[in-house]
Amino acid sequence: MAEAAIKEIDHVPSPTRRFELADLSQHGAWLMKRFNAKFPDMTDNSIAGYLRGLLFSNEHLFLYQDNAVGLAQLVYTAGIRPVKVVQERFVWVKDRNNKEWCENAAGFYGEMQQWGKRQGAERIIACEDTDVPKAMIEARIGRLFDTKISHARI
Repeated sequence: MAEAAIKEIDHVPSPTRRFELADLSQHGAWLMKRFNAKFPDMTDNSIAGYLRGLLFSNEHLFLYQDNAVGLAQLVYTAGIRPVKVVQERFVWVKDRNNKEWCENAAGFYGEMQQWGKRQGAERIIACEDTDVPKAMIEARIGRLFDTKISHARI
């Protein structure tokens, strides 16, 4: 019985909260590697400046856990009646092969959903840049619908 209680304590999910400036020191090294891989033309200073600029933006939800970060942005669709949409920019896990960390990071999507509701958003765009498997995301926010988008480079 005591072993089960200890095991349960070991699997307490990391609390989710808004990312703060001090968190750059904890997550900075692995975050910079991810950004550098995705945007090799950007300097570390420009990436850090970009992230600092998001911290106090009402249009962004930048989330923190001990082993993961997630960023969502409130955007408006173009058209005769603009619609508010929460767009995932990224959900990254320090070790994307760690199933427990990915499961914890799936909690970001529930936070994004609640934030979007408070903002009057109608949809969440997900699975564009995430380490969390689609099934884990759906377990948190419901069914995800796939849409095909065709585009060309200019």
